[in-house]
Amino acid sequence: MPQILELIRGDHDFIRGLFDELESNPDTRDVRCITLRRELPGHMYAEEATLYARLRDVVPEEIRQSLAEHTETRETLARFEVIPLRDDAWMPALRDLRKLVEAHFTSEEREVFTRAEHHISPAELFGLGEMFEQEKQKAAQFAVV
Repeated sequence: MPQILELIRGDHDFIRGLFDELESNPDTRDVRCITLRRELPGHMYAEEATLYARLRDVVPEEIRQSLAEHTETRETLARFEVIPLRDDAWMPALRDLRKLVEAHFTSEEREVFTRAEHHISPAELFGLGEMFEQEKQKAAQFAVV
């Protein structure tokens, strides 16, 4: 089992790929939207339940900021989800969501990952990786698609 930071980075890359596909391939948008609606909230939930929970008392400001970004992402995703695929507002809304998500990924990979590597032992990072996968699976059971 990889350590948690590798798993999170892998999710980030996967979600970036979903955005690429959504922007470039109209034929698969319906399926990719379903995948995004499952993967993005599940990813955020698992981060909050594992890495953020572990770092909350150690680096509270960084975690507070990341949680605020998650809240904004959930709200933006909820607004995006109600726009029909064929609506003229769909592509601008997708780009707004992507911009928000990309900014969060970048700050998380720079700030939170650096703090995690400083404050959490390699062994614990591996243990958190296992917990992260379990939390993602739990979140998938409750995904509304």
